[in-house]
Order: sequence, then structure tokens, then C-alpha cells
Amino acid sequence: MHLRWLGVVIVACLGLLPALAGAQPPSDDQIKAYLQKHPEVILEVLSQHKVELYNLVMAGREVRQRLIWRENIRRGLANPLAPRVDPKRVVVGDAQAKVLVVEYTDFLCPSCRQAASNLERLMAKHPKRFKLLVKHLPGSDLARQVALYYEAIGRQSPAKAWRFYQEVFHNQDLIAERGLAEVQALVKRLKIDPARLTRDLADKALAKRLEDDQAESKAFKLAGTPAFVTGGVVMRGPAPLAAFEDVWAISQGEKLEPL
Repeated sequence: MHLRWLGVVIVACLGLLPALAGAQPPSDDQIKAYLQKHPEVILEVLSQHKVELYNLVMAGREVRQRLIWRENIRRGLANPLAPRVDPKRVVVGDAQAKVLVVEYTDFLCPSCRQAASNLERLMAKHPKRFKLLVKHLPGSDLARQVALYYEAIGRQSPAKAWRFYQEVFHNQDLIAERGLAEVQALVKRLKIDPARLTRDLADKALAKRLEDDQAESKAFKLAGTPAFVTGGVVMRGPAPLAAFEDVWAISQGEKLEPL
């Protein structure tokens, strides 16, 4: 809120100074002196603009949070975490992308659904910057089984595994209600080889992956889902696109978007 603008508003609203027609606007020093003597004027004016004041406070809060986040990124990049990357697992996106996003998710977690939506947009917007490795922290037996399906499908087709990931989150409520029957219907629509899928689902190596994911998240002190390690930086909750973009810009030494 520019001080000169505030002075004009005060004058216009309260009629405390002579009409401004043909006169010079009050100087900054005059405004400061007046408001120091009459601070109640500020409250009077702001009370007439509650919505604008609320929006201003919320915008300031977002800027402050973004500044804190950027400082956290710099600290994280100075001491990055290194999640294990198994070459046999699905990595979505361009293999040459510079920033790896490791997601720790639960296919039946509502917050993870929002995170998945953000990731879809991120991968579509920046296909050459980011690549994604999905890891699993299932909170129920059904979520564990869906995670195993994702890993098994990935053995047949990384592209279909990514499509499975998207469709599961898009249909999360139906899967929670109908269970594996809905998952199997999705598998059929994706034209997954059923015999190979059955064989892979029984492979204990896939169950071991989930155990390793949980152990790694514990070592990284990632309590709850969703969580991410992006370029070595910890991110908790359904992080927005701007958070990933800030990691990219800072890690690559690019100019940050002004706040």
C-alpha cells in the first residue's frame, strides 16, 4: 500500500484536508506526521476496505512462506539427500532431465491425490527438466496391493505404469469403495498382459521394494504422505508447481521469479 496513495484515500474518505482540486497532493512527510498524530485514521480507512485488506494480508503471507521455502531449498541443496535409484524401477519422464523428483505416496491418500495432480501438471509443463520416481508408503492393505500393481505393470510398460498411476488417483474414491475389482477393471482397460501380471505380482522382489521404500522414508524422517525428495531437497505435503520450479531455478543458478 503506497504511502502517497494512502494519504489521498484518507483525504478523500474523511475530508480532513481541503479539497484537492487544483492542489498539490500531500507530501510523504505531511502524511507521516498526520498519521502519527491520528493513527485512528488508518483503522477507519481500512475498516472500509476489509476485503482488500484481507487479500493484502494473504498475499503478504504467501510471499513470506515462499521466501522461507526458498531459504529451505538453499539449505537442502547444501546438504542433499540421496534416495536409492534402482535402475529396474520406473522413472517417468526424460532420462536426461536434470532434477529427479522422488515421491513417497499412498494411492488411497486424499492429499496424495492432490500431489499427483500437481505432478501431472509439472511433468506436462517441464518434460525436459524433471523426471519422477514413485515410491510407496501404503497405509492400508488395499493401498499396498495397488502399489504392487504399479510396480508389476512397470515391468511390462513404464508408459502404462504412469497411466495406471494417473487413473488410480483420478478414480481413487471408486477404488476405495470397490477394492481390487476396480483396479482389475483398470488393468483390463490398459491391456496389461494378465499372465505376466499375475507372475510379477507374486514376485517377492516387488514386496521388498515397498519395504525398502518405507525404510528409506524412515531414515529421511518423512512422516506421512505425500512427501518428496526433489533434487535432494525434502518437500512435505502436496507441493505446488512453484515449489518444484524454485528447486529447479536455485539448483541451476537461474534467476528466481520475483515475488
